[in-house]
Amino acid sequence: MTEIISQFRVLTRTQMEQQLNVAVLFAQYRAVHGRHRGILVTRHGYSDFTVALSPDVPYGSTREQYAEERIDSKQDEQKTV
Repeated sequence: MTEIISQFRVLTRTQMEQQLNVAVLFAQYRAVHGRHRGILVTRHGYSDFTVALSPDVPYGSTREQYAEERIDSKQDEQKTV
């Protein structure tokens, strides 16, 4: 089961680096107790991030991913009258 450690939004690169460092350090601390999940860092767009412990990432590893925005096709459809 994935455990979200931190979700945050940043305005600057400095904030991003600081928030990621703190969240990953805390995730490392939490991961040691279970020893069966690794750290997954997900970027949701330009300024939103999630740091989580995931069973899909091997213990002792950190994986980064970019979550692509999903566009709801119904919102994009134009109705003509």
